[in-house]
Amino acid sequence: MKNITFALIGVFTFMSTFLYSQTYTTGVIELFNDQTNLYTAQIDVSSTLVTLTLSGPDNKYLGLGFDAMSMTAGKDVVIWLNDGTFKLTDRSFIGVGSEPVMDAEQDWTIVSNTTSGGQRQVVATRLPNTGNPNDYVFSTSASSIDLVWSFEAGTGYIMGWHGANRGSTRESFTLGTQEVVKTEFSIYPNPSKSRLNVNLKTLSNDAKIEVLDILGKKVYSNSLNTLQNTINVSKWHSGVYLVRISQANQVVTKRFVKQ
Repeated sequence: MKNITFALIGVFTFMSTFLYSQTYTTGVIELFNDQTNLYTAQIDVSSTLVTLTLSGPDNKYLGLGFDAMSMTAGKDVVIWLNDGTFKLTDRSFIGVGSEPVMDAEQDWTIVSNTTSGGQRQVVATRLPNTGNPNDYVFSTSASSIDLVWSFEAGTGYIMGWHGANRGSTRESFTLGTQEVVKTEFSIYPNPSKSRLNVNLKTLSNDAKIEVLDILGKKVYSNSLNTLQNTINVSKWHSGVYLVRISQANQVVTKRFVKQ
């Protein structure tokens, strides 16, 4: 009887350790890529730790907001900058057009800060739930997250107008123990005045496309039944749009400019 009891305790301990050591990840998210500037992010969440990896131009500030599609007041945001010292600042939005304010407590810890070929990669960590009211609470299960991002229009880490270097996206968390295969697709021409071609490398029976304007308003939605698709955009207003493809429990977003 004792042997059985000890065996059950061992199994329970193993299962508990396995369950609580699982990591959910967004995989690498390509936020912006115009062949000159590349900005990506990745978020990994376990029961005890959030790991944020930002990669972008090494002479600009990099901003990423959580649970937001715009600079919504009260939402959590981090900004990488250099005000004499390189740091990842913990901030809160106070409204569109206003510089996010510093939180009283700075919860992110920089793990690494490296540069190569003009590209900087910053890795930082914090608790999923810091207990601070201004901080976003990261889910430790399969879920999705809205992200709003920007980076500097000029150079020199100047906190100011980002120009067209901004956008938003919704991303999915999947188990890190699984191979995360992101839906791959290309869009062209970009910019464009009349048409937008959307080509997928793979196609599942639940593939769907959505296009949102920069304020998050949906302007186009349709199911995808072929690998090659063309959308008439001639009547769309000029500006920046987000093209979102969802299929097989994955969501990938790319930026499109309508001339």
